[in-house]
Amino acid sequence: MASKFLNIKLSDGSVTPLRISDVASMKFAADVGSGASLQTDLRITYTDGGSVKVLSQERGSADTVFIPSTAGQKTEVIRAMWEQIIASVATPWNQPVSGGDNGWDYTVTPSSPQASEYKKQNVDVASSVFEGKQSSALQGTGSASTADMSAWLSIAAV
Repeated sequence: MASKFLNIKLSDGSVTPLRISDVASMKFAADVGSGASLQTDLRITYTDGGSVKVLSQERGSADTVFIPSTAGQKTEVIRAMWEQIIASVATPWNQPVSGGDNGWDYTVTPSSPQASEYKKQNVDVASSVFEGKQSSALQGTGSASTADMSAWLSIAAV
């Protein structure tokens, strides 16, 4: 079977394909640095024994870089990556590249199922009902607040 890839837009603006076929496991290794120099390190291991390191940018002190540093944020990143893998494996094409020309948009679907119900025409529905069913941006933590996750710094074989 041909490999399948996910385009990842990195912090320098380049788009790098990440192999997402034959993934055996994903986990975050120990964080690198601390405080303003904190970086997170996602490790992806393949069934053939190979692995890659996906490294976040340094958090910095200006609250402009947001990395997945909490346990919940890391869990959501891994869940989002599995979603991308499942979607890609479901495509019938050889060597598809998911994520488009500009890379994956760092989103994840809601973690819990949302109830569906049909509404009559011309009946207002709270926007929260609709929003609860939509993908949302992965979150990261900066030096003092939480916001949409910043792009990864690098992807490298280890």
